[in-house]
This record gives sequence, structure tokens and C-alpha cells, in this order.
Amino acid sequence: MRIKSFNSWTPINEERALRTLPTDEKYWKGKGKTGKDVALYTHDDMDGIFCAIEMKKWLDKHGFKIVKYGIVNYSEGWKNTTIDPKLINVALDFANMPGDERDEHIDWYLDHHGLFNPDQDEKYKDSPVKKLATSSAYEALCIVLGLPTDELVLSVIDMIDAAKYQKYGVSWQRLLDFNLADIKKSENKRLEFAAAFNQFLKRSDHKTLISVIANCKDASIFGIFNAMKAIYPEHNADRQGNKKDFVEDSEWRLNTMQKRTRGNDTQKVTINTFGEFKKLEQGGLVRTSGYVKVGDLVFVPTGTWANALRARAIVEKDFLDGFLDSEPKFILLQYGGTLQVCGYKAMDEMELPTDAEGKPINDLGHYMTGLLKNFQAHLGYYNPDTSIGQDEITVSGGHGGIGSISNIFGTCDVASYQGLRFIDLFKNKIITDLAGLKGESGEKMGKDERGKMLKFKWSEPKEYSGKEPEMDNKVIDTEQVTKLDKYGKPIAKNESSKIKNFKNFK
Repeated sequence: MRIKSFNSWTPINEERALRTLPTDEKYWKGKGKTGKDVALYTHDDMDGIFCAIEMKKWLDKHGFKIVKYGIVNYSEGWKNTTIDPKLINVALDFANMPGDERDEHIDWYLDHHGLFNPDQDEKYKDSPVKKLATSSAYEALCIVLGLPTDELVLSVIDMIDAAKYQKYGVSWQRLLDFNLADIKKSENKRLEFAAAFNQFLKRSDHKTLISVIANCKDASIFGIFNAMKAIYPEHNADRQGNKKDFVEDSEWRLNTMQKRTRGNDTQKVTINTFGEFKKLEQGGLVRTSGYVKVGDLVFVPTGTWANALRARAIVEKDFLDGFLDSEPKFILLQYGGTLQVCGYKAMDEMELPTDAEGKPINDLGHYMTGLLKNFQAHLGYYNPDTSIGQDEITVSGGHGGIGSISNIFGTCDVASYQGLRFIDLFKNKIITDLAGLKGESGEKMGKDERGKMLKFKWSEPKEYSGKEPEMDNKVIDTEQVTKLDKYGKPIAKNESSKIKNFKNFK
């Protein structure tokens, strides 16, 4: 069988096609399941939404019943999610399995962030599908399920998930400018709309994301937007209890984010040397107001509501408006215990820094994964393969132009860096590797100065986290999902119950 993939015709061999879920109910009961009841888990981004909608359609077609939906993100990982062994558990577009005994209860797993190692291949050979060489999990899912795809759909998710805005001719400024009248005039309106709308996702609002997945009939960017507009007010209200409009509230959040990201300093002076960087240190801590440009890298501190792509658009705007003397090569952003780095331009358009072996750093996903492994090997950072009893699992990954390390925690015990927070060590190392700072002599930083760069301690605003999340705080039973009627209007909970009872009565 052959189906049309995004860039080429891709053959689907029989072995790969058989990695879909068995459809015989007797098979699942033999596995200890209640029947064909499914719990569907997915990542909290647009790729995850696309995947979940497509998987939901496939499950419905083959007689499965989704009884609960769950969202997973890189801040919490799986630690607050219970996996019910009596259900068929499907997990999509997330870089890691739970990493403990719950793994054996994940019945089908698909991702595209990296590859299993040989031990994992053997351990999970009968249940999950890890990845294909695709830019998005959605494309991998379509290939595995044997579904025909078209360029209009795949280009949207390929552009968003791999941050290929320049490749698709979409201005970075469009990410922060949801002007529908302007977008409609563009010859590239679908992609421009997708780029702007993607920045409206409130990824912490799992109830809306799940309800959108449950209600959308197709993985269409316009269908997802219309469902989001209808459902968002049902889950978001102001202090007086008034329902918030999706577009208005999203624009307010983006405007507030831009103010926080820029900070108090309108004119951003580039820090070019180690000596200039030391001047950021006040009272033994590095302090910044909004983002700071360090050589070829812009660092955005935590608490801004930004992500690396939003920050990239802000930096470009500031350069165009004359508030920056030059454009950087990289954006490094921190939010809580997560560090994310992206290329300011396409990686093949820049003169790249090199690693310790003199090789160009041309894949930021691989770079961040290598950095994590380096810290595990040499600085005693927690390694899930050798440590026992640790609830927090640090994960890394990404694509060529964007990479991340999530759930960084703890302090270092290695003598030279004893007592330093790992989050500071990681970002100091990234700045050292990517910023291209000069030494105080004006030449390339020497070994001594590079060692000192790693030891800076940072002060950062504390993000409000509230109380510790409850177990299954991002899991919803299907009966509790906000439903839309045939006109796309929310159904009141009591009406939804009546409709359900009436159907059961029939």
C-alpha cells in the first residue's frame, strides 16, 4: 500500500500497518481490559490536538469507546496522571512514557521526538509505536494508521510544530498580530491564520483543549478555531463571573506578555564580553528586567508568559524599530524549570557555533539532549536509568531549530559547582556555548573564563504556582466534556444529561 505523505510518496509496509490497535474485543478482554473502552492522552500543543482528533476518528470508526481524555505537558510530565490498567490507554505526541510501572499499561504510544534506545525497543516492542522520521506526530500518525494526507493540512502542523515559519513564507510578526482582515488579503492566508491562532492556545486550559478534541469532526485548523471560540467562554470567566471572549482574552494575554518580555528597558544594549556580563550581577545574583541580549543570544527570564517563538517575534520587532543594534542567532527562554532554545533564523542560514569537538551545533534538539546527558555523566544530574524513587523526570528533545530541557530541578554536589542550582548551570552553559561572548581581553573566552561563566547565580521572579496539582488534574471523563450541538453552540450540562438519557432510553 502507498499513501501520499507530505514531501513524497511513502510506502507503508505490512509490519508498520500492523502496529495499529487490534480491533477484536476478545483480544482486549484477554488482556484484562473491560472491553474496548479507551483513555486517550495527548500533548497540550497544536500537534497533540491534531493527533488526538485523528486518533479519535479512527477509534470511533473501529468500534472503540473513549471514556476519558487526558492532557500531558512537559512541566508536570506523567507524575500526576493515573493510568487505569482496565482501560486501553493510548498516548500521543509526548517525548516520554511515564517511566515507571505504569509503562506496561500504555497500550499504544506514538511520538516523533527522538528514538527508543535498544533496551526500550525490546521492552515496548509489543505495545507502543515510537516514531517515524517526520516533522510532526500528526504526520507519523497518519502514516501508521494508513490515512491519506494532503499538503494543506500537513503544511500547517509542519510549520507550527517545527517552527518553519520562514520556510513557509510567514512573517514572524504574524505570530503576534491576529488581524483577520489583513490575513484574508494574503495569498498565504491558511498558514498566516494558523501561525497567529496557534499563539492563542492557553495550554494550561486543559478543559477547553479536551473539549475541542472531543467535538471536532476533522483535524482542520479552522474547525479547531471555531470550536475553541465556542468552548473557551464555558471554562474561562473574569472575577465577576462573566464569560471571557476567546479572541479578546487571547489578545490581552499576548499584549501583557509583550510588556513583561520587554521589561523596563526600552533600549536593549548588547552584552559582548565576559566583563560586561559580570555587570549584570548585583548582590551576588544576575538580575534582568525583561529580556537581555548576550552576544548572539537573547535570554528571556521566567515569568513573562512568553515562549521562544513569541520572544523571537518581539526581538525582531525591536530590531526593526531600532531598539537593538543587531539581531541574535538564538533565543533562550526559561519558564519555571524548563529551558527552551530556538534559532532566530533557519539553522542553515546562520554561521553556527561549534561544540567541544569543533562540530557545528546545527540541531538544537540534539544539542539539548546531549547537554542533559553531559550533566548526567559529569555533574551528577539525576538519570532515570540509574536512579530510583524520583518523582520528577527531566526530559529533553525538539527539532533542528528548537530544543528544550524540561523539569530541571535540584542542586549540584560536584565539588567545583557544589550548591549551584542545576537550572542556573544549564542556562549558563547554553549561554557559554551559543552566545559567542568574548573574554575580557576581547578575544575568545578562555577555559578559565568559561569555567567562571558556569558559576553565575541568577535571581528571577517566582511564578505563582498555587498548590501542588492534584492527581489526574488534567484528565476528564467523556461525560464531563463540554459538548456542542449541531449548530456549534455549547450544550448546557443539564441539557447534555437529558440528551444522553434520551439516547439511552431509545
